[in-house]
Amino acid sequence: MIGAAGIALACYAVVVKSQAEQLLKDLTALTVGKSTEADAQLFTERHRRLFTSRICESDYCVTGFTVRNRWLSALRLEPLAEFDAEFTVKNGKVTRIHAKLARSMPIFPTFGASAGLVTEHAEYPPQLAGRQGHYAFPTPVGKPYLAIELDSKATAVQREHAFAFSFRCLVKPGRGCNLSCDYLPLAWQDWKLELQDSGFPMSDFNRHYPNNARCTP
Repeated sequence: MIGAAGIALACYAVVVKSQAEQLLKDLTALTVGKSTEADAQLFTERHRRLFTSRICESDYCVTGFTVRNRWLSALRLEPLAEFDAEFTVKNGKVTRIHAKLARSMPIFPTFGASAGLVTEHAEYPPQLAGRQGHYAFPTPVGKPYLAIELDSKATAVQREHAFAFSFRCLVKPGRGCNLSCDYLPLAWQDWKLELQDSGFPMSDFNRHYPNNARCTP
């Protein structure tokens, strides 16, 4: 009986991970500034079972989808974890895509998860335009997440690194997954290199992330 339950949960984990991988693959197949509202509608039809929200304003709509480790967390085999994907359609074009992988870790007072999140814009909104490069990390050192912002002028390699999520923490039993490199390993390395190049003291970095040696490729 226990063996059968274990097999069932293992199969469930495979399904959850596969759903997240396919959701990410289809999200990144959208090209900001070029993909059309019809492309977005096809995405919605394909992932209708994962649809969670649609919020519209006067000239744009944001549509969201979520994959959760519902049974693994309900049985307390691991903390609640989820992968969220969303896109914005404005004036008939996909102008923004966003993805986030987060795992509940209620030890942080201002952010209740360890996470990786990335947002790609066709063009940066006014509050970001001119303030950062085409591939940027607006993440204060010491936070339990890594946030990435990029626009359509980022290179293909930068885009690949930005969306290179590891879904291990979506279905991993037990503890761990307390560093953002567990979620976005390639982008983490890019961020760390950018900090080094800017003169940020690596001793301070290591103090904030004492276990980051495991993040080395």
